[in-house]
Parts: sequence; C-alpha cells; structure tokens
Amino acid sequence: KRGVVTVRADTGTARSVDYNANKIEEAVEQAVKLGRPYGLVGYSQGCANEFNFESLMLSGTPDQQKLLISSETGLICRQLLFSAANGSVHGPAGEAKAHQLITMSEDFFKYQQGYFSRAFISSTLNIINDILDSAAFQKFMGGAQSFFPDALKAFWREAQHMSHIPTCVLRGVLEQHTTPESLEMISNLLSKQSGSRLHDSQVHVYDAVGHPIYVKNRNGRILKNCDMGGAIQRTHHWSPLSEEVEYVKTNKDVQQASFDCAKDRHIFPFCDVNARFGIIGYAPGNEKTF
Repeated sequence: KRGVVTVRADTGTARSVDYNANKIEEAVEQAVKLGRPYGLVGYSQGCANEFNFESLMLSGTPDQQKLLISSETGLICRQLLFSAANGSVHGPAGEAKAHQLITMSEDFFKYQQGYFSRAFISSTLNIINDILDSAAFQKFMGGAQSFFPDALKAFWREAQHMSHIPTCVLRGVLEQHTTPESLEMISNLLSKQSGSRLHDSQVHVYDAVGHPIYVKNRNGRILKNCDMGGAIQRTHHWSPLSEEVEYVKTNKDVQQASFDCAKDRHIFPFCDVNARFGIIGYAPGNEKTF
C-alpha cells in the first residue's frame, strides 16, 4: 500500500560479518536497479552486518562507494532492531563457560585413560579434531565473534560511516507475563550475567543502541549524532518472528500471546519518521504513499 519494496539479503545466522556484508552488497545491487534510494534494516546480528557493509562500501572501489553516496539510488536511512552491534553479555559469559568445560573435560578424560585402549583414545581424539576442523564449526565460530564486545572493538576502531544518515533504533525489555517459554532460560542467564533485567533476553538495553559504546573515536561520535534513539518497548528479542518460531511455540505462549504483537511496529514507524522529515520521498501523484 505504501509503495515500499523489500529486498532481503541472503545472510546467514552465526556467519562472519564479512560474509554477511557481501550478501548485503548483492541485495543492494538489486535494490539500486529500482532507481530509488534505499534504507537498511538490521535485526540482532544483522545490525553488525549492516554497519560492516556500509564501512566496506565506503572504503571500497568507486563502484562500491556509488552504492552508498549516489543521490538517486544511495543509502538514506538505517533501522536497527534489537541491535547486537555492540555484542552481548552472552558472548564473554559463554566463552568463560567453554574454558571451564574444557578444563573439566581434560581432567575427566585423563582419569579415563587407564580404562581404555590406545586405539580407542586415538580414534576419539581424531573425531574431536575432525569436528573442530570442519567447515561448519569454523563458520560458526567466525559468526559467534560478533557477540563478543572485545572482538567488535577491532571493527569499530577501523570502521567508517556516513555522517548524514539518520539511524532509528528499536529496543525492548521483556516482561515475565509475555516471555516465551523458549526464552525463559537464556533471559534468566542474561539477568544473572549482566546483573540487570533491562534486556530483551539476548542483548542488554544499554548495548542495543545505534552507535559504538565501548570504542570512543571520531566515527563513534558521528554515529552517535546520527542515532535518533527511540522509546524502549515492552517486548522480547523474538517479537518480529512468526512462522520461524512455530516449532518452539507452546500452549502457554499461545495463551499469553507471546508472539502475537503487531509486527508492522518494527518497520513502519521507521518509515513514517523518515518520510515526515523528507528523508524518504513521497511517490509521484500520491502524497500518502512512499
């Protein structure tokens, strides 16, 4: 009804931000063929992918720079949904648990050496090495880096972004009576690990902003000036999802309507704000459509 065309980038969950940035570039190349400006919408890890794409294009070839700075088909606005661009407490907390698990496993298997043959031990070690060396595991570890604030510091130190692009942000704080059962454990984990319940189950409300908070530099100040902020909503991290969460939806979730919020609130307030201030232009012949 509003004339908004959606082009979805074929990014991957738990894939590196560079891989996903390349996928966004492919989607933007399709979008510019429409002959109109475009905006970027990122969700969770996709926000880091979105920022990385912009930085790579701005420092890339003239053709890549044109994808951003063209007055007719360039980037004009950003939207961040539950942004994980500053990482999540789940990252360093999970790393500490993994180190502890490795230490405990080493002590356990050392004790078991006296009960198993050398051939069995060698076979077990080979299987473990094959798993750790597999492409799937390496891709997963590359994507998991985007949840670590320390790993993202390296990106934010060198990143560069345009100074005139407004950034809209949607942040959420979950409530007990609307939290899906599938998120109860990790939401309680994040509350214990961060020392605060002001989160959406996966990212803390003070981390889910439109600018870097753990790196202070010129680019960070530029993004902070572009960040328009937004009211914190009563919702959880999976509120934009519907069909994707059908397999984890329980009777309790249905009764308390955990996933039945208005889905368009994640996108169209962003469109309305940018249209009102002239960032998104109205379609010719119909001022109510853009």
